[in-house]
Amino acid sequence: MKVQVDWLKEYTEIDVPTDELGRVLTMAGLEIESHETVQLPDGEKSEVLELNVTPNRGYCLSHIGVAREVSALLNKSLKLSDPLESLKVESGAVAVEDRVSVENLEPELSPRYCALVIENVKVGSSPKWLKDRLAAIGLRPINNIVDITNFVMMEYGQPLHAFDRDLLAGNKIIIRRAKKGEAFSSLDGTELKLDADALVIADGEKPVALAGIMGGTNSQVSETTRHVVLESACFDPATVRQGSKKYGLRSDSSYRFERGVDLHGVVSAQARAALLMKELAGGEICSGRVDIYPEAGKPTSIPLRVSRVNQLLGASFNAEQIQNLLSRLGMEIAKPSETMQVKIPSFRPDLSREVDLIEEIARIDGFDKVGTVFPMAGVRPVKVSARQNIIKKVREVFCCTGFSETVHFSFIEAGHAEEFKSAFASDKDQSIVLKNPLSSESDTMRTSLLPGLLKTAALNLSKGQKPLKLFEVGGVYFVNPSGERTEKAVLSAIVLGPYELTPWKPRGKEYDFYDLKGVLETLLEHLHLKLQTSPDSRPFLMPGKSVRVHVGDRELGYLGQMAPEQGLVNEMGQNVYALELDLGALENTLSSTRRFQPIAKFPETYRDISILVDRPVTSQRAADLILKTGSPLIQKVELYDHFEGKKIQADKKSLTFALSFQSAERTLSDEEVNPLFEKIVQTLKSELGASLRE
Repeated sequence: MKVQVDWLKEYTEIDVPTDELGRVLTMAGLEIESHETVQLPDGEKSEVLELNVTPNRGYCLSHIGVAREVSALLNKSLKLSDPLESLKVESGAVAVEDRVSVENLEPELSPRYCALVIENVKVGSSPKWLKDRLAAIGLRPINNIVDITNFVMMEYGQPLHAFDRDLLAGNKIIIRRAKKGEAFSSLDGTELKLDADALVIADGEKPVALAGIMGGTNSQVSETTRHVVLESACFDPATVRQGSKKYGLRSDSSYRFERGVDLHGVVSAQARAALLMKELAGGEICSGRVDIYPEAGKPTSIPLRVSRVNQLLGASFNAEQIQNLLSRLGMEIAKPSETMQVKIPSFRPDLSREVDLIEEIARIDGFDKVGTVFPMAGVRPVKVSARQNIIKKVREVFCCTGFSETVHFSFIEAGHAEEFKSAFASDKDQSIVLKNPLSSESDTMRTSLLPGLLKTAALNLSKGQKPLKLFEVGGVYFVNPSGERTEKAVLSAIVLGPYELTPWKPRGKEYDFYDLKGVLETLLEHLHLKLQTSPDSRPFLMPGKSVRVHVGDRELGYLGQMAPEQGLVNEMGQNVYALELDLGALENTLSSTRRFQPIAKFPETYRDISILVDRPVTSQRAADLILKTGSPLIQKVELYDHFEGKKIQADKKSLTFALSFQSAERTLSDEEVNPLFEKIVQTLKSELGASLRE
């Protein structure tokens, strides 16, 4: 919809620049698609705005409709004339009923049909001002009669059509359905064969217009026309839309009828056009009007609650403010109150509910003034269990250290289930046999995750994949002596093969016990637990190269090298190191409370100590002794070098530790740290037989 700004100014005051006017309309729901300066035929320039009018705002498909919006948004008065009063004065003595008759056979599809007759017109060229108005919005001037109907349509939003009365057979107009196969030639030259569902305007013999869409060539106004029948009507939007799509005819008229027109505005637009025809074409208007209006529309009134307005908009309007905003749009409120009745003007058929009025209040007051309020709603927090946190941390640690996660079926071969039963079940527990297994190789619920991991490792080795680091989180199952079935959540992992070719690992060396132990220590550190081990004797593990895993006095599982004679391992012909943990037992070891330790305000003091000890002495024992002796000022003891070689005695080894001293109350001086360091040296000498390495 193109709107000429100078044309708008005839109806309301516009005291803002055109760009600002476009912004105001856009914020109110009439989006401006373009703003252009059009050059008129005589060289004058005019500013034109193109609006994207949504289907529910058909009342804005006219300059008066847009002017109503502008006056409301800018809070300016609206200047509209009343052509109906002027028509009473300008009408002649001849009655319209003596010149034309109208019959409406489809009142449901044409709820109102009006006809006026203007006689003795002189068809010719339109005046400059009329041509300029049409040219500015992209319409081509034709002659004064046709131009007037187009002008009024763009002014009022009411489509009109002018028939040459002398071409109407019997001076009749009949609104009816078309006959099957009835011929019709439209003004754009399209030849049609109509179906029986088409709504037409006909004379006594033939169709002269496709109702609401386009007139026909057999009744069009031409230079020889002397008497005009001026049609102004309201047609069913769905019928017009259906006919327009079916016959491929689109027009400005059909576009407006599809969105609905003002039932009461039908006569005003017709009066305006008749007066212009008398003025510009010298015609004489017949007295009266043929107005077929079977069911006169009753005024619509909608109840509006102030509390509901404020509730939906999050605002604090009072009744007087609401009355002021709605009255700008032509609505009437007899008496402002908490619950008031709002009378809806006929040109706003889109308003039918209370919420529609509330939207209009927000539009005119300004959507930007609606406060942002976050919805109040009860949110049920998602609780993540300790088990879920452990599994998440397991995946994070193992994936970040180069492991690949696997997923296997929960059932394995009966022989493997018995062979690995001691992983988590006692001697008295029994494995669970399936009653309807998929195959003989999957007839028992697994008692360990290792058989699946070992089979996957063997498959990868056969494909040329040498280094393998695999893990899985899943369940193991067995039945205790009392017949109760038990399921345990388990973490299993294996490593085998040579190190990958990286600068960080020695070439040719294979993964071993300590690589897997290091990953386990990393996992337990993330869970704030300390790893402890003791000898283990499971039959599928090598004696002396496997351990039980403890945290405090609670056993979690095992870690070690798998026995080479074990069937699945023997097939691979490689050393395999395995780890399995009971995640339920691990969960029970976690502390439910954590203490926050503030960051120290004072800096650390560092010392290094390198000692020679007997080879059987472990680095952990030395570190524990240093921590105990240096307490409470010593904070960390880290081993960063372990050396055995020709430069020291054959039965000795060198251990180098980094020591960190810190106080929460002051900065430590050398006078405080040095005596404590000497005490540590003496304690290591007396307890471990250690000596400082020169």
